[in-house]
Amino acid sequence: MKKNIQIILSTVTLSVALWGGVSYAHSEHFAKPTRSAELSYDFRSATMSIYKWYLSPMGAMVKGKMKFDAKTFAEYAQGLQGVSMLHLMEGFPKDSGEDHVDDSNAKEEIWSNLADFETKFKTFQSEAKKLAVTANGGNEAAIKAQFKVTAGTCSSCHKKYKEK
Repeated sequence: MKKNIQIILSTVTLSVALWGGVSYAHSEHFAKPTRSAELSYDFRSATMSIYKWYLSPMGAMVKGKMKFDAKTFAEYAQGLQGVSMLHLMEGFPKDSGEDHVDDSNAKEEIWSNLADFETKFKTFQSEAKKLAVTANGGNEAAIKAQFKVTAGTCSSCHKKYKEK
């Protein structure tokens, strides 16, 4: 008898907890964006800083400002490819551009051309992956050529969608 009461009480408790969790998940809390324009800006700015962390030394090697080292270059290319997989588009919700965030250099054209902006980002991801593969091959000329293509995807987006 005592065991049956425990089972009933456990079932009721579990049912109430489950019902409460489902109700909360469908509540207004989850219907609204939970990240502010400022947090979105912080995310995309930090991600771009990480891109720069990897791109700068590779660029220095390509330009001859730093001794070319295929192994080190490949490590940087792998890092860039890894961080390129972050879903950067989450950092660009509507109303998070220069008109809404003091430090933002993002032009409002991003949101009126979001499909083009996302296509450019996907191209960057694809070229970063190609750079990592090419860098693992060790062919300096091929690596430098692919780096220029990859870096070109960055500048094509910045020219169109970033204030100077």
